[in-house]
Amino acid sequence: MLPRTIQSLSVGCCVGVGMAMLPAAYAGELFPWHPLLISIGFLALMTEGIMTAVRFRPNEGTTRVAAITNHALIQAAATACVTLGFYAIYHSKAGDLKGKQHFTSLHGKVGLVTFLLALASPLLGVLSFRRLGLIQKFPQDWHPRLKWLHRLVSAYAYILGMVTIQLALPHAAVFTGMWCRLWQAGVAALAGCMLFTLRGRISGRTVLPSSAGTVAAAFQGPKDH
Repeated sequence: MLPRTIQSLSVGCCVGVGMAMLPAAYAGELFPWHPLLISIGFLALMTEGIMTAVRFRPNEGTTRVAAITNHALIQAAATACVTLGFYAIYHSKAGDLKGKQHFTSLHGKVGLVTFLLALASPLLGVLSFRRLGLIQKFPQDWHPRLKWLHRLVSAYAYILGMVTIQLALPHAAVFTGMWCRLWQAGVAALAGCMLFTLRGRISGRTVLPSSAGTVAAAFQGPKDH
């Protein structure tokens, strides 16, 4: 039930922002691509990428490797969208917004941190994917820590992404009444469902360890993937 709810909220939020932003994007404006691509990156692709990771947690062997590969492809697409969305706002301030300063608002500052975490997450994922052979260059004792760090950074990137989206919505240039409020509620509901999923357990394994068990989880034996 919860995965279907997450999927419905994800699709609904992306359709909503698409309907709002595409007319201006097609008119040649650069700025609308920022919320559009960021929403696709976080609300659609990254959500699905995380759910893919949640589903393969209990798997072993070749099934797990195939699922990780699928997860990696989805997250690569998410990272591409987020990067293009960042490019859109950065360059629109130099053009459409006539040289407006970067990263002065709370939304901009949190967004920058989120973007850096969103870049670090797939890099850690590539490093921790055993079949690529990179993690073997590190001491064996580091392997579970690197994998744990990948999961932790990914979760913070996603959560901060949701926070950044919410920080933009109350702005007078963004808030447009009831439909914007409904979209904001949809994003909040999606974030809540994802937090519940990340803090839950899949076949007895914690997706993200609680703070009390973080160190122990980081030192669990590595999986063969």
